[in-house]
Amino acid sequence: GMELVAKSKPDGNTLLLGTTTLATNAALGLKQPYDPLKDFQPISTLADIPDFIAVNKDLPVKDYQSFVEWSANQPQRVRYATSGLGNQPHLWAELFRARNKLNLENVAYKNAADALRDVMGGHVPVVIDVVMPAGVHAAQGRLTGLVVSSEQRSPVAPAVPTVVELGMPDMVSAVFFGVVAPAGVPRPIVDRLNALVRQIVKDPEVVKKFADLGYFTTGSTPEAYQEKLKFETERWSKVVKDNGIKIES
Repeated sequence: GMELVAKSKPDGNTLLLGTTTLATNAALGLKQPYDPLKDFQPISTLADIPDFIAVNKDLPVKDYQSFVEWSANQPQRVRYATSGLGNQPHLWAELFRARNKLNLENVAYKNAADALRDVMGGHVPVVIDVVMPAGVHAAQGRLTGLVVSSEQRSPVAPAVPTVVELGMPDMVSAVFFGVVAPAGVPRPIVDRLNALVRQIVKDPEVVKKFADLGYFTTGSTPEAYQEKLKFETERWSKVVKDNGIKIES
């Protein structure tokens, strides 16, 4: 789909729901038939879903600080489950681990359902993934939620503090979505599409539907979205390099 849009006529009639993979795939050095920073015209961001750290409810851990103390006292690295290798939650987890010098080791699953099943079943103690559905399990007492990577608390796990509350504003992050078009779309069309997207994400009904699924609606200028893509690509490229993360393209 991304290649099709990148090579489409730049008339504003072909759009793509861009995701964080526009940044993470480039950071991972995956071979792609397009340049995510040059072959697309960003229109507007759409929504974010933050990352979330939770542990098995039977661990002697009640909050993030007690988790830090507990994990530091384990004889071996504490395994944490993710929903895939090289996706944004995994890269954020490695950034968070390194930043806080945590004694953690990744176990990459094929999907979030398998990861959550093994954490709730006691096979792996920690899960780091987007807040949905892990946050719901935490809110209902099936997991112990520790921290969410957003600036404000998640509506699906309102009892769990944010990285900002825990003194880590540099750890704010999310899987983000936005609308992009092929590069070369005339500016008047870009502006018209931008206004339309930003109007939609301000609609109270849309905001609520997204919130119920763990998302914060956003909306931005095309320039801000371009800067976000650039920042995220650089951020995750450093994480990939620092941790020697490699996946098959």
